[in-house]
Amino acid sequence: MTITKLEQQKKDISRFNLYVDDQFLVGISSNTLAKFNLYKGKELEQKALEEILNQELKQRFLDRAVNYLARAPKTKFQLTRYLRDLQYKKKGQWFDEDANIDFEKIFNEIVEHLEELKLLDDEKYSTLFVESRIRNRPRGKFVLVSELISKGVEKEIAKKVCEELIEDEYDILKKTFQKRYKDESLDLSERKKVAYLQRKGFSYDLIKKFANSEFTE
Repeated sequence: MTITKLEQQKKDISRFNLYVDDQFLVGISSNTLAKFNLYKGKELEQKALEEILNQELKQRFLDRAVNYLARAPKTKFQLTRYLRDLQYKKKGQWFDEDANIDFEKIFNEIVEHLEELKLLDDEKYSTLFVESRIRNRPRGKFVLVSELISKGVEKEIAKKVCEELIEDEYDILKKTFQKRYKDESLDLSERKKVAYLQRKGFSYDLIKKFANSEFTE
């Protein structure tokens, strides 16, 4: 395989479009250009070509991943989904869509790297999420666990964090009820109120305890 063209990009003059056998392959940085001593007419073996592809794409996706996480904490699932969406959007721009690239390997390596740097941590994310919910939008453990699972957090981690942070679910139920119904009391025959608390993730037994408490008498 032969490099048939190295075209400087218009939007970023520090980057070049690499063409092999007259076909666009991938956009590369000036550092990669120098590291691999790339020039028009140079012959490339398959192994070298794969190394260039993986290095360039891994760095580009990593840079985007770091920026994505800088805006707000995310789960591994959310980050991987973002990278896959980015892969779809950038095919034909960052790389030839027919190129043989192991994106799953690249994305897994990025996730592992960011976990090592403590920039990606599902348990930490879960802790921040639950603490925020308790402060601003109180929910029962069942709903919180379900919400975390929907964001890609493993069920065991979600349950562990909720158990550690929610010591008094009864108190959260009481605050949730007061926020909606102020000084009103709760009677179990009031289906609308009971259903409201159930939607917030509180069990019927806990709702019954609250309804029978001195607070509502």
